[in-house]
Amino acid sequence: MPLQGRSPDRRGNGLPRALIGRTAVVRLFDAYAALLTARQRSMLRWYYHDDLSLGEIAARAGVTRQAVFDSLRRSVVELRWLEERLGVLADRRRRTRARAAAIRRLTVVEREVARLAASRPADLSPIRGALRALRAQL
Repeated sequence: MPLQGRSPDRRGNGLPRALIGRTAVVRLFDAYAALLTARQRSMLRWYYHDDLSLGEIAARAGVTRQAVFDSLRRSVVELRWLEERLGVLADRRRRTRARAAAIRRLTVVEREVARLAASRPADLSPIRGALRALRAQL
């Protein structure tokens, strides 16, 4: 049984399922590591960041491979539970999508202003300046 569990990413992005699962756990770890115990952080870091085997982690921690496996599994379950309750990563994804949508809309408006400037002699520099300022904020 993989420690990552089922992969939440079903977009078919061509990555191996195990890599998607590992990446998801690393993201959860990055968001919630401060809420874990020092031992949980160490074991997760060794396994997911340093790519150590269960045996190597067991030797470092002075426990059995089964204890490492159980600890990692419980830690991943806790990270997922924290995400379900707090939603830090979901909020980041929502904000990222909203920012991308705003940039796409802004690009459309900028093109329309450029088209208007080419067809009319009117001075559109105030509008262009406002659009530049808006893009800088995104």
